[in-house]
Amino acid sequence: MTVSTAAIMVVGVLCLVDIALTLAVIRRLNEQGRLLAEPGRAPAGRGYPPPLEIAPGERVGDFAVATVDGEPVSRAGLRDTTLLAFMAPGCQSCEHSLPEFLARAGAAPGGRDGVLAVVLGKGPGRDELCAKLAPVARVLTEDEEGGPLVQAFGVGALPAFAVLAGDVVVASYALPEQLPVADDTPA
Repeated sequence: MTVSTAAIMVVGVLCLVDIALTLAVIRRLNEQGRLLAEPGRAPAGRGYPPPLEIAPGERVGDFAVATVDGEPVSRAGLRDTTLLAFMAPGCQSCEHSLPEFLARAGAAPGGRDGVLAVVLGKGPGRDELCAKLAPVARVLTEDEEGGPLVQAFGVGALPAFAVLAGDVVVASYALPEQLPVADDTPA
């Protein structure tokens, strides 16, 4: 009987220590949550990478490619306002963003000529993604991860969306919902 009493006492003490540690962790998490909720207190360098590494106001790098229809596209040929998207087949965020991007691209002021969609990779689903984008955008493909389009636009994450004025980045976004609609294109 003394061995079982000792075992019960040890288990009881371990349970009390566990409860004390759990309460300390909960208190610490609440304190950290309050600190992060204060404006200007979020740790620097955290969060998502920028969709394009080229800052607004900067020119895109030089490139010359052809669309899937054979139409030449180059930095020198970028005119007026252009809506831009970088997507990849098999990318869940890209698939989730596709319907909203298609809606915004379909309403773009320049029509299909005012929209460029770049499909990255050569995996399964590439042709289907190109087919979905083709009615509303001039579609470009790039097989290499660090190919000329990725280099020229400084793609840092997928999906990536941007508004260009000629060959200058006006703004870049990680979500298509952030893209301006036809009436409020950023100046």
